[in-house]
Amino acid sequence: MNIKERIYYSSSPRIQNFLVSLAGRMQFHKRYKNLNSLLEQINEVNSLSEHEKTDYQNEKIEEIVRFCGKNIPFYQKLFSDYGISHTQISSKSDLNKIPTLSKRTIIDNIESLVSPVARNYITQKTSGTTGTPFTIHMNCETYQLAMAMLVDHESRHGVRFGARRATFAGRLIKNYSDNRPPFFRLNKSENQAIFSTYHLSTENLDHYDNELASLSPEELIGYPSAIYNLATLYLENRKSPSFKPKIIVTNSETLFSWQRRTIEQVFGCTIYDYYGTAEYILFAGQNKDLSYIVNPILGVHEIIDGKGVPSTTGQVIGTTLTNTVMPLLRYEIGDTAEGDGDFAIKNITGRIDDQIHTPDGRRIGRTGEIFGFFKNIKEAQIIQHRVDYCQILIVKMSESEALAEHKIIEKLRLKFGEDISFEINFVENIEKSKNGKFKAVKSYISGKNDGSHIY
Repeated sequence: MNIKERIYYSSSPRIQNFLVSLAGRMQFHKRYKNLNSLLEQINEVNSLSEHEKTDYQNEKIEEIVRFCGKNIPFYQKLFSDYGISHTQISSKSDLNKIPTLSKRTIIDNIESLVSPVARNYITQKTSGTTGTPFTIHMNCETYQLAMAMLVDHESRHGVRFGARRATFAGRLIKNYSDNRPPFFRLNKSENQAIFSTYHLSTENLDHYDNELASLSPEELIGYPSAIYNLATLYLENRKSPSFKPKIIVTNSETLFSWQRRTIEQVFGCTIYDYYGTAEYILFAGQNKDLSYIVNPILGVHEIIDGKGVPSTTGQVIGTTLTNTVMPLLRYEIGDTAEGDGDFAIKNITGRIDDQIHTPDGRRIGRTGEIFGFFKNIKEAQIIQHRVDYCQILIVKMSESEALAEHKIIEKLRLKFGEDISFEINFVENIEKSKNGKFKAVKSYISGKNDGSHIY
């Protein structure tokens, strides 16, 4: 714990509110300096026809590839090694001439990926949900554009910029051992109440409900698993929320259909999930039909299969259109998705590392949907120890209600086949990652198909 953290956690809630608001004030200008002009730009491009959006993106692709070929040492060498001329790439269909870029390659070549003439840029570290965190550098325009896209997403669904919102993410805003209210801290600069997700419990539910009611947020925003946990507490305690948000916005984790059903039932409003990458390459927000509409300004996405061929379902590849400080071309984001044309994604099917490996070499995602068939399952996680063995951790909604293990096994075998054995363990809680995120799958398999290699 550094000195700033020690000061913060040893301070009173009143001082912590001041510190959170001070930090928020420092971030506000950095995030929203050019908000109005960027919102105008977003609206202008969003109003284009699909053909016009394609022309817009192709022009930007040509510009960024030309920039990389002339200014970025990594791409100068890559293009030379592969016999690529930047003049050969002028559209999305030409991008497949460039090999995909992995996280490992970025980490090994970070210095040569940064423009030698870049100045006054923003630096952020990715959270490392795939086990390979790294540093990303970007120009201010890219960062502010991503912030403006979230504002645009919220406003399209009825929440104006500056309206009160309550955030449920992975921030430890008070000591874990401190079980006294209040359970939020206020960032006055953004009218944002940041709630602890580490203190959600039956004992504290009334405090959370009273605090939310007094704040009356128009929007709940945060991790699906965190907001789902809050919703299940209301259900378990046969209590209705004393407040009603206009919308709920989720992000950062796969939103499962069973989570959506419970959350929308409890809070009486619609969830509009959005998909944004930590590298600020893509932003896609759900529309009224719950399809993810990819914003064409920030980046261009591809979906490819295991052989690298364009496909409707597969790995998501992203190319920046704006970041000239550390441009990532054909970057392997680490997620899988089902596409629906050049500017829409039907659904995000999860992270590549959130897939189960089978003995016959298949990879199967969307594991969490299995547990939606059982009303008495609050949370579940699959831990794959070998390709032929998985441990299932389950948190019950109610300890007094039975849960048929054999039916769960049946569903698992229907999805993953008969060659994997499953062991079910009922637990009181499932450990979250360091940043508070919930993982549907934890895999200890180091090789694609070889179950003999265990971390």
